[in-house]
Amino acid sequence: MIQQFSQQDLEHVYSNAVNTIQSQMNFADAVTDLENVARAGHGKAAMFLAELYYQGFRVERDSLKAQYWQNVATMKA
Repeated sequence: MIQQFSQQDLEHVYSNAVNTIQSQMNFADAVTDLENVARAGHGKAAMFLAELYYQGFRVERDSLKAQYWQNVATMKA
């Protein structure tokens, strides 16, 4: 389970997922990794997801998902 990882491990998964998305590789897996890390308490991952969904960058634009992830990020801050 990803919730058992340290903050450093979460940061590593987050960084890898962001790099994957930015280098136009496997978006679906990277978004899934970001969602898992965000649920485990990584606020930057939640904000990154919010931006992805607001902008429709490499995912379908979805204001409800964007707002959800922004709320998750706010709760983690």
